Amino acid sequence: DPAFSDSYHLLADTYRRLGDKNTALKYYFDYMLLAEKKHDLKRLSGGYIEIGWFYHLEGEYSKAFNFYNKALTLAQRNNDKLNEAIALRKLAVWHIDKKDYDLALELLTKSSEINRQRQHLYEYRYNLACDYFDIGLVFANKDDFVASGEFYRKSRLLFEKLKLKYELSDYYFNLGELCLFEKQYQKALDYYLSGLAIDQAQGNRLSLVSDYNMLGELYLEMDRMPQAQLAFEQAVGLAKEIQSQPELAAGLHNLGLLYKKLGRKNKAREYLRQAQEIYSSIDPLAYQEVKSEILGLDGLN
Repeated sequence: DPAFSDSYHLLADTYRRLGDKNTALKYYFDYMLLAEKKHDLKRLSGGYIEIGWFYHLEGEYSKAFNFYNKALTLAQRNNDKLNEAIALRKLAVWHIDKKDYDLALELLTKSSEINRQRQHLYEYRYNLACDYFDIGLVFANKDDFVASGEFYRKSRLLFEKLKLKYELSDYYFNLGELCLFEKQYQKALDYYLSGLAIDQAQGNRLSLVSDYNMLGELYLEMDRMPQAQLAFEQAVGLAKEIQSQPELAAGLHNLGLLYKKLGRKNKAREYLRQAQEIYSSIDPLAYQEVKSEILGLDGLN
């Protein structure tokens, strides 16, 4: 049935996980347009959120912000509490990326309150687990690792009750990050490898790029250079295949830092400049950071 809306959403999600961005975006827009045609306001709001998240992952922050706000306005106008909460959470993640942690926490508090009051329903309980996860991320960025760990655990318990194993990949990687901050390297590595195994088993190529970058960063911190280089090269190769500019820039940046640590200035500069070129159009803060690192190479012996 070509008028069955949810089929478009499922196809879009599948292509996104496979890394086929163009096909994924096509189906997300088909989903949104069909909802608009049917005057299905709940699915229309959901379509705005999915398209916003797509642009968010691509580093197109202004487009993402606009779609999130369209979703939030429509959901609030129609008393659609589920999509209101999701839009608030996505906006919170947007502000986390912009390092505005206080506003992110305020938005997540509003979202979690909506979901907590309705958690007897599956969709709200799932989104409450996501809220807890992102609150944990906020506290991690604010260096409050005790609070962060507590919210990650609350999130994990809900995901396990919902039997959503694929969601636990992010949980393992974020717990690993907390261990990394505390210099518990082997424990961090164990968590990372657990998350990596889930994404590999599911063929989630979009998540795998991020996995390889984070794994490489851990190996770099542990001075395990060959493993770090391999992980970064896997991230760069996969990012090119799925055309993920933010993850490609991260991988190139990491390779630049690796060669800087090895004292190979020319190779470091080569990769850092490639990362800088990508960041110039998607992330001004990262662009300035890489620019400073390139200038700092001149001071190395």
